[in-house]
Amino acid sequence: MSQPSAVNRAGAYHHGNLRAALVAAALELVAEKGVTGLSVAEAARRTGVSTAAPYRHFASRAALLSAAATVAGRELLTQLQAAIEDVREQGGGGGDEVSFAVEALAATARAYVTFALTRGAAFELVFADELQDFPDEERREVTRRVFDVLLWPAIAVTGSPAGAERLLRGYTAVAHGYAYLPRSGFMRGYNTDVDLVAGEAANVVRTLARSAAEDASTADDSSKPTVY
Repeated sequence: MSQPSAVNRAGAYHHGNLRAALVAAALELVAEKGVTGLSVAEAARRTGVSTAAPYRHFASRAALLSAAATVAGRELLTQLQAAIEDVREQGGGGGDEVSFAVEALAATARAYVTFALTRGAAFELVFADELQDFPDEERREVTRRVFDVLLWPAIAVTGSPAGAERLLRGYTAVAHGYAYLPRSGFMRGYNTDVDLVAGEAANVVRTLARSAAEDASTADDSSKPTVY
Protein backbone atom coordinates (compact mmCIF):
# COMPACT_ATOMS: atom_id res chain seq x y z
CA MET A 1 0.00 0.00 0.00
CA SER A 2 1.38 3.41 -0.91
CA GLN A 3 2.19 5.83 1.87
CA PRO A 4 0.04 8.99 2.14
CA SER A 5 1.81 12.12 1.09
CA ALA A 6 2.36 15.07 3.40
CA VAL A 7 -0.03 17.09 1.23
CA ASN A 8 -3.32 15.52 0.13
CA ARG A 9 -5.22 16.23 -3.11
CA ALA A 10 -6.82 19.32 -1.62
CA GLY A 11 -3.48 20.57 -0.35
CA ALA A 12 -4.12 19.92 3.37
CA TYR A 13 -1.31 18.78 5.62
CA HIS A 14 -1.91 15.45 7.39
CA HIS A 15 0.44 14.35 10.19
CA GLY A 16 3.44 13.97 7.96
CA ASN A 17 6.59 16.01 7.50
CA LEU A 18 5.44 19.61 7.54
CA ARG A 19 8.80 20.88 6.33
CA ALA A 20 8.69 18.61 3.26
CA ALA A 21 5.06 19.55 2.62
CA LEU A 22 5.91 23.25 2.67
CA VAL A 23 8.83 22.71 0.28
CA ALA A 24 6.53 20.77 -2.06
CA ALA A 25 4.01 23.60 -1.95
CA ALA A 26 6.78 26.11 -2.62
CA LEU A 27 7.89 24.18 -5.70
CA GLU A 28 4.31 24.12 -6.96
CA LEU A 29 4.06 27.88 -6.53
CA VAL A 30 7.37 28.48 -8.28
CA ALA A 31 6.23 26.26 -11.16
CA GLU A 32 3.02 28.28 -11.49
CA LYS A 33 4.20 31.81 -10.78
CA GLY A 34 7.97 31.85 -11.06
CA VAL A 35 10.53 32.50 -8.34
CA THR A 36 9.12 35.92 -7.50
CA GLY A 37 5.65 34.42 -7.07
CA LEU A 38 6.55 32.40 -3.98
CA SER A 39 4.66 33.51 -0.88
CA VAL A 40 5.12 31.85 2.52
CA ALA A 41 1.49 32.60 3.34
CA GLU A 42 0.29 30.93 0.13
CA ALA A 43 2.52 27.91 0.77
CA ALA A 44 0.95 27.65 4.24
CA ARG A 45 -2.56 27.94 2.80
CA ARG A 46 -1.90 25.16 0.28
CA THR A 47 -0.46 22.98 3.00
CA GLY A 48 -3.47 23.58 5.22
CA VAL A 49 -1.66 25.17 8.17
CA SER A 50 -1.68 28.60 9.76
CA THR A 51 0.42 31.38 8.25
CA ALA A 52 2.62 31.25 11.36
CA ALA A 53 3.34 27.50 11.10
CA PRO A 54 6.00 27.71 8.35
CA TYR A 55 8.18 29.93 10.52
CA ARG A 56 8.76 27.02 12.90
CA HIS A 57 10.80 25.49 10.07
CA PHE A 58 11.85 28.45 7.94
CA ALA A 59 12.93 31.77 9.40
CA SER A 60 12.11 33.69 6.24
CA ARG A 61 10.82 33.48 2.68
CA ALA A 62 14.43 33.18 1.51
CA ALA A 63 14.94 30.15 3.75
CA LEU A 64 11.90 28.39 2.23
CA LEU A 65 13.03 29.38 -1.26
CA SER A 66 16.52 28.03 -0.56
CA ALA A 67 15.14 24.71 0.69
CA ALA A 68 13.06 24.39 -2.48
CA ALA A 69 16.12 25.24 -4.58
CA THR A 70 18.04 22.47 -2.82
CA VAL A 71 15.38 19.91 -3.75
CA ALA A 72 15.30 21.11 -7.36
CA GLY A 73 19.10 21.11 -7.48
CA ARG A 74 19.25 17.52 -6.28
CA GLU A 75 16.81 16.52 -8.99
CA LEU A 76 18.95 18.22 -11.65
CA LEU A 77 22.10 16.63 -10.22
CA THR A 78 20.52 13.16 -10.33
CA GLN A 79 19.55 13.62 -13.98
CA LEU A 80 23.02 14.85 -14.96
CA GLN A 81 24.69 11.92 -13.19
CA ALA A 82 22.26 9.47 -14.82
CA ALA A 83 23.06 10.95 -18.26
CA ILE A 84 26.77 10.32 -17.76
CA GLU A 85 26.14 6.81 -16.45
CA ASP A 86 24.11 6.06 -19.58
CA VAL A 87 27.06 7.13 -21.74
CA ARG A 88 29.35 4.87 -19.71
CA GLU A 89 27.02 1.87 -19.95
CA GLN A 90 26.67 2.34 -23.72
CA GLY A 91 30.44 2.46 -24.19
CA GLY A 92 30.42 6.07 -25.33
CA GLY A 93 33.81 7.28 -26.45
CA GLY A 94 35.01 3.81 -27.44
CA GLY A 95 37.41 3.59 -24.51
CA ASP A 96 39.10 6.91 -25.23
CA GLU A 97 39.01 9.26 -22.22
CA VAL A 98 38.64 12.48 -24.22
CA SER A 99 35.96 11.04 -26.49
CA PHE A 100 34.07 9.80 -23.44
CA ALA A 101 34.28 13.26 -21.88
CA VAL A 102 32.94 14.83 -25.08
CA GLU A 103 29.97 12.45 -25.06
CA ALA A 104 29.43 13.04 -21.34
CA LEU A 105 29.18 16.80 -21.93
CA ALA A 106 26.75 16.28 -24.80
CA ALA A 107 24.61 13.96 -22.68
CA THR A 108 24.53 16.36 -19.75
CA ALA A 109 23.53 19.19 -22.11
CA ARG A 110 20.58 17.09 -23.25
CA ALA A 111 19.60 16.39 -19.63
CA TYR A 112 20.18 20.03 -18.61
CA VAL A 113 17.93 21.41 -21.36
CA THR A 114 15.29 18.73 -20.80
CA PHE A 115 15.15 19.61 -17.11
CA ALA A 116 14.89 23.32 -17.91
CA LEU A 117 12.05 22.79 -20.40
CA THR A 118 10.07 20.31 -18.31
CA ARG A 119 10.64 21.78 -14.85
CA GLY A 120 10.43 25.42 -15.87
CA ALA A 121 10.90 27.81 -12.97
CA ALA A 122 12.36 25.04 -10.79
CA PHE A 123 15.41 25.22 -13.06
CA GLU A 124 15.64 29.00 -12.59
CA LEU A 125 15.24 28.49 -8.85
CA VAL A 126 18.43 26.40 -8.62
CA PHE A 127 20.49 29.40 -9.76
CA ALA A 128 18.24 32.23 -8.51
CA ASP A 129 20.13 35.51 -8.06
CA GLU A 130 18.35 36.35 -4.83
CA LEU A 131 19.76 33.21 -3.18
CA GLN A 132 23.41 33.76 -4.07
CA ASP A 133 24.20 35.49 -0.78
CA PHE A 134 21.79 33.47 1.37
CA PRO A 135 23.78 31.32 3.85
CA ASP A 136 22.58 27.78 3.14
CA GLU A 137 25.49 25.36 3.02
CA GLU A 138 23.28 22.43 1.97
CA ARG A 139 22.08 24.29 -1.14
CA ARG A 140 25.59 25.50 -1.93
CA GLU A 141 26.93 21.95 -1.70
CA VAL A 142 24.31 20.74 -4.19
CA THR A 143 25.18 23.60 -6.55
CA ARG A 144 28.89 22.77 -6.26
CA ARG A 145 28.18 19.14 -7.07
CA VAL A 146 26.21 20.17 -10.17
CA PHE A 147 29.19 22.24 -11.29
CA ASP A 148 31.64 19.40 -10.51
CA VAL A 149 29.66 16.99 -12.72
CA LEU A 150 30.33 19.35 -15.63
CA LEU A 151 33.85 20.36 -14.61
CA TRP A 152 35.61 17.02 -14.79
CA PRO A 153 34.70 16.20 -18.41
CA ALA A 154 35.53 19.79 -19.40
CA ILE A 155 39.01 19.39 -17.88
CA ALA A 156 39.42 15.99 -19.55
CA VAL A 157 38.59 17.59 -22.91
CA THR A 158 40.75 20.70 -22.60
CA GLY A 159 43.53 19.49 -20.32
CA SER A 160 43.46 22.53 -18.05
CA PRO A 161 41.20 24.43 -15.62
CA ALA A 162 41.45 27.57 -17.77
CA GLY A 163 40.43 25.66 -20.88
CA ALA A 164 37.61 24.00 -18.96
CA GLU A 165 36.32 27.40 -17.85
CA ARG A 166 36.20 28.62 -21.47
CA LEU A 167 34.46 25.45 -22.62
CA LEU A 168 31.88 25.62 -19.82
CA ARG A 169 31.08 29.24 -20.70
CA GLY A 170 30.23 28.05 -24.20
CA TYR A 171 28.36 25.05 -22.81
CA THR A 172 26.27 27.29 -20.56
CA ALA A 173 25.50 29.71 -23.38
CA VAL A 174 24.31 26.85 -25.58
CA ALA A 175 22.27 25.10 -22.88
CA HIS A 176 20.59 28.23 -21.59
CA GLY A 177 20.00 29.48 -25.12
CA TYR A 178 18.21 26.30 -26.14
CA ALA A 179 16.28 26.29 -22.87
CA TYR A 180 15.01 29.78 -23.63
CA LEU A 181 14.29 29.39 -27.36
CA PRO A 182 10.94 27.56 -27.10
CA ARG A 183 9.64 30.37 -24.87
CA SER A 184 10.75 33.09 -27.24
CA GLY A 185 8.86 34.50 -30.20
CA PHE A 186 11.87 33.69 -32.36
CA MET A 187 10.82 30.01 -32.53
CA ARG A 188 7.19 30.69 -33.41
CA GLY A 189 6.16 28.29 -36.14
CA TYR A 190 9.08 25.92 -35.52
CA ASN A 191 8.99 22.52 -33.85
CA THR A 192 9.81 23.03 -30.17
CA ASP A 193 9.41 19.43 -29.04
CA VAL A 194 11.50 18.94 -25.87
CA ASP A 195 13.42 15.93 -27.19
CA LEU A 196 14.21 17.73 -30.44
CA VAL A 197 15.42 20.91 -28.75
CA ALA A 198 17.45 19.02 -26.14
CA GLY A 199 18.97 16.84 -28.85
CA GLU A 200 20.02 19.88 -30.88
CA ALA A 201 21.63 21.39 -27.77
CA ALA A 202 23.55 18.13 -27.23
CA ASN A 203 24.79 18.17 -30.84
CA VAL A 204 26.03 21.75 -30.55
CA VAL A 205 27.82 21.00 -27.25
CA ARG A 206 29.38 17.90 -28.83
CA THR A 207 30.74 20.03 -31.68
CA LEU A 208 31.97 22.66 -29.24
CA ALA A 209 33.73 20.05 -27.08
CA ARG A 210 35.35 18.33 -30.04
CA SER A 211 36.68 21.67 -31.24
CA ALA A 212 38.07 22.39 -27.77
CA ALA A 213 39.73 18.96 -27.71
CA GLU A 214 41.36 19.60 -31.09
CA ASP A 215 42.59 23.00 -29.93
CA ALA A 216 44.08 21.45 -26.80
CA SER A 217 45.79 18.73 -28.83
CA THR A 218 47.23 21.28 -31.26
CA ALA A 219 48.51 23.44 -28.41
CA ASP A 220 50.10 20.39 -26.78
CA ASP A 221 51.84 19.39 -30.01
CA SER A 222 53.17 22.91 -30.58
CA SER A 223 54.67 23.01 -27.09
CA LYS A 224 56.81 19.95 -27.74
CA PRO A 225 60.42 20.66 -28.78
CA THR A 226 61.34 20.03 -32.41
CA VAL A 227 63.76 17.12 -32.84
CA TYR A 228 66.25 17.51 -35.67
